[in-house]
Amino acid sequence: LDLKNGAGSVYKGTPKNDKPDCTFILEDDLFTQIMDGSTDPQKAFMSGKLKITGNVLASQKLQAIWENPEEEEEKMSFAPAPENNELPMKSDFVFEAFAERLHEEPELAKKIKVVYHWNVLQSGKKGSEWTVDLKSGSGSIYRGPPKSGKADVTLTMEDEDVILMMLGKLNPQRAFMTGRLKIKGNIMLTQKLNQLWQEILKSGRAVELPILSAILGDKPFDATLRSETCFVELGKRVSRQPDLITKLNTVFDWNVTKGGKKKTQWILDLKSDKAMLCRGPAKEGVKPTISITVEDDVFADWIQFKINSNQVLSDKGTKIEGDASVVSKLLDNLKVASKL
Repeated sequence: LDLKNGAGSVYKGTPKNDKPDCTFILEDDLFTQIMDGSTDPQKAFMSGKLKITGNVLASQKLQAIWENPEEEEEKMSFAPAPENNELPMKSDFVFEAFAERLHEEPELAKKIKVVYHWNVLQSGKKGSEWTVDLKSGSGSIYRGPPKSGKADVTLTMEDEDVILMMLGKLNPQRAFMTGRLKIKGNIMLTQKLNQLWQEILKSGRAVELPILSAILGDKPFDATLRSETCFVELGKRVSRQPDLITKLNTVFDWNVTKGGKKKTQWILDLKSDKAMLCRGPAKEGVKPTISITVEDDVFADWIQFKINSNQVLSDKGTKIEGDASVVSKLLDNLKVASKL
């Protein structure tokens, strides 16, 4: 964890440049407990379970950063919310994923020196507005119209069609010819953006995209359920921890209720070669080993850090068929993943 060079970085292995200021040695489970706040790192250090070489005071600074929940909760909005606080549109998650990739790989902006302005529609009405600025500095993606100057290309499209195009299931030229995509500007510049996005999809560099593609390519969100978009966040957290398959080796069957009545079902497969999350029921050949019934608001509150894992498991609406300790371990690991 390098918080000294440039904008900071996290990677597997030993430091690439300087010697570390602090080295931590601890068990895997203890790391999880410290990160989810259930174990005090100072007590772990005093008891010998956590070993630190180097500047111990510097390690306390790291703890102070990690344990600032109010600031972190602001940052962990899994899709920038519209001003009217309605359910985020599917394309919001695509733009967010693109923004994260651009932050990780600023050199992508150098490939296309263009400012794109997106008007995303919901059933013909204005839904959201995004700017993909690949011209200024290292590039930026944000909600709203361009902050400076005019866009080189303005695109207007339905939310579901944006998803289809970004997932490579709708050719932008065909969409334009059939009226599903309206463009002001050079259509070839749109093709360049699409080619860049497809390159990112195929490269595997954006680890969350396979799971996001499976979720977003499915039916529209149910606006009456808070958990709908929360499962997108669940998928992102799972994608950040590929070792969960080895740790848990389980297929989870999530049944979401509202007022005690089942509303939707999701399958989290951590047993196959690659983790996958999709709407239920389970596909042929995939057999759930643990079934979890949880209230819509309870699941959403947990994802948004309003309640902890123990409160989820102890809620009267939560029912588990299978090993509850595995469910608890899943919830704890996913909370840690939200901060990675």
